Amino acid sequence: MESLRLTDLSPAHAEPLSGLSALTGGNRTADDWRFLLARGIGAGLVDVDEAPVAAATALPYGRFAWICPVLVAPDWRGQGIASLLATEVVRRQEAAGRVLALDTTPDGRQACRRAGFRDLYRLGRYRAEAVSPPPAPEAGGPPVRRLAAADLEAVSRMDRRLFGADRLELLHHLRRRQPEAAFAAFRDSRLSGYVLARDGREAVQVGPLAAIGDDVARALAAAALGAVRGPVRIDAVDDRRGFVEWLQTCGFVLQWPVIRMVRSRKAGFGDPALLYATAGPDLG
Repeated sequence: MESLRLTDLSPAHAEPLSGLSALTGGNRTADDWRFLLARGIGAGLVDVDEAPVAAATALPYGRFAWICPVLVAPDWRGQGIASLLATEVVRRQEAAGRVLALDTTPDGRQACRRAGFRDLYRLGRYRAEAVSPPPAPEAGGPPVRRLAAADLEAVSRMDRRLFGADRLELLHHLRRRQPEAAFAAFRDSRLSGYVLARDGREAVQVGPLAAIGDDVARALAAAALGAVRGPVRIDAVDDRRGFVEWLQTCGFVLQWPVIRMVRSRKAGFGDPALLYATAGPDLG
């Protein structure tokens, strides 16, 4: 590790960091890195050629900070780098008085519990190589339409209740990233759900997805899935068994379980009663 240098990451590192994503099999694109590093903090290790070999990021959301998965190039694993960088970003967020939250796998859960994290709820990472043909709309299902910029204030209010923080800037970002896969559902002119998506390096990530019921969630997911091509992944809430079973009929397969956790609290900041799928481990 003597040849590596610790550095603060900035949006200027986005392109080389997208190369690190490719090395590690990650899904982040240069657009993801730019968003994360323009609004959050990042600590990285670069080699003698100034190429990043590891990166850790945290995205502040008011009272809490979202800790993103640490990426380490394969040739540099097993040397404590992930722990070093995670400790650095955690230290900075705690110094700012923020509570920490993250998604982890069962393998990472025990280390997180030793560090004071508690389980909030469980998710499953589901992936489909292709959703073809796209799911047909259900007869008599709720009306769904393309999400307009004017809808985002209402979406933000619902999103704030379930997530516990204002993510209006993120919602605008996701709508710009994949506008053809952004939809809202309305009943009696009232918002009853929404879905957004973003292009990824190796798969489209569908989410967040919120809805007042399974029928709305299915209608929104069907609309989004019908608008994207290629591999798709979605981090679905385990308790939404009917929705998860529907995803499986659409060709989705469970890749691995995910646990959403928070540190030094017994509960999260929001109410996930309407949550069906998250924005993914990089965004919360």
